[in-house]
Amino acid sequence: MIHMKNKVDVAIIGAGFAGSILATALAKSGLRVALIDSTHHPRFAIGESSTPLADMILRRLAKIYQLPFLENLSTWGSWQHQFPQLTCGRKRGFSYYRHHRHQFYSEQKLGENSLLVAASENNEVADTHWYREEVDEFLFQEAIKHGAIEFLGHKIVQIENETSGPFTLRSIGESGEATVHSDWIVDASGSAAVSAKIMGQPDLTNTLRTQTRTTYGHYRDVGSWSQQLHELGQNTQQDPFDSDDAAQHHLLDNGWLWMLRFNNGITSVGRTEWIGTELLGSEKLETKQREARQLGNRAESLSHNFQDYPSLDKIMAMASLTAPSQGARSTARLQRLVPPLVSQRHLMLPTAAMTLDPLHSTGIAHALAGVDRILNVILLSGNNKNQLHAIKQYESSFLEESDLLDELVSTAYQVMGDFERFTAACMIYFAGAICCEESYQRGYHPTHLWNADDTEFVRFAKQACLVLRQPNDEYKSMITEGLSPWNTAGLMDPGVQNRYAYTATK
Repeated sequence: MIHMKNKVDVAIIGAGFAGSILATALAKSGLRVALIDSTHHPRFAIGESSTPLADMILRRLAKIYQLPFLENLSTWGSWQHQFPQLTCGRKRGFSYYRHHRHQFYSEQKLGENSLLVAASENNEVADTHWYREEVDEFLFQEAIKHGAIEFLGHKIVQIENETSGPFTLRSIGESGEATVHSDWIVDASGSAAVSAKIMGQPDLTNTLRTQTRTTYGHYRDVGSWSQQLHELGQNTQQDPFDSDDAAQHHLLDNGWLWMLRFNNGITSVGRTEWIGTELLGSEKLETKQREARQLGNRAESLSHNFQDYPSLDKIMAMASLTAPSQGARSTARLQRLVPPLVSQRHLMLPTAAMTLDPLHSTGIAHALAGVDRILNVILLSGNNKNQLHAIKQYESSFLEESDLLDELVSTAYQVMGDFERFTAACMIYFAGAICCEESYQRGYHPTHLWNADDTEFVRFAKQACLVLRQPNDEYKSMITEGLSPWNTAGLMDPGVQNRYAYTATK
């Protein structure tokens, strides 16, 4: 017999930002929702860089579900006006700098070792870096205010499903066991992928080309890169924004370092490294990943790992780790992939079904697109035919987006040692992202992010990536000419010297 006290319409596993936004919108729509999570707020979390696509989806959700606080989080200006107590960082775009071992950063010609791609025209409409510890808790509290039922500190240990009835979720918490019965399950647990592990979802990770590991943490007293550029006598007069107001990428010999600066004096710092090659067999790859994991587990801080890169060593010299408390967190191979459809009424958000890589800051947008699509699926429950179509569309969109991203990201890593080639790889991604942004801007609702629903664009992108990975210069004309149908932002223009100020979507 089902006790109605713990009977809900939707059980959401994971009370991070995506699970909480989903819970809030469902509760606002009149559904009974449970939010289940093994931990409590506040808590350390990584993955903080928003993008124009993410902000557009926030505004879409705000309008459809009458949740104005989401719109207020969609730009730096409105965030500061409405929630000054909530930590975030100003993000005007993406900045990239190529470093060479044992040399201070320099370039003889503007754009030789640097790339800046603007995402907004001014600070008021800038994107943001999310200080997830505070943002996640804020969004969780909004879900509770709107009627979601919280089960924090509850670890799910079993999921059962009667063919003709609701799911039964059994969990263990500090105060004992709990049972929730639900018509739907949505896994929003991120890399924990709780339901996939319990239900034995197929592991598709070996289909991904991207093979990286990462070490990351939050630091205080990270020096200003803008100031370092000034001290080095580098030309910044043509920069469309201050390089610190960005998702900052420092390219190294075998990977890159990110820096995302918050307005509370903390900087998110992470080092991501390539750990695989197409030539390695699986046995050698596993050995390499195991060695990478062992190396990462010995790292207590990133701040002392840059003696070979003197410009970075200088800005990290006074940095001190603030979180996580046990030391900088390291991963083995970062990538994982499972199908997002567990059963007809059991779905996984994109960020629970896949972890790819932080290179293009796609995580927040992908998670929010999943929230948007799953809301559409669940709220179509009165129409079985349309709902089945929406479920199939959800899975196919996710798989096609993931495949395109994997191709673009893996290629960018494989050519990272050649900055001009790396820049060309980034241009393909930015063209797809801008096309998708412009589609939202025109009032359309794309079925895929990053233009992954455009078969001609996907075909071109994969051909271009193949050419980029070849040891010749044919890629230059091929990408410049081939990208033209989607190149509304003037990308690949040598005259701008890698300084792109296109801001039509803001």
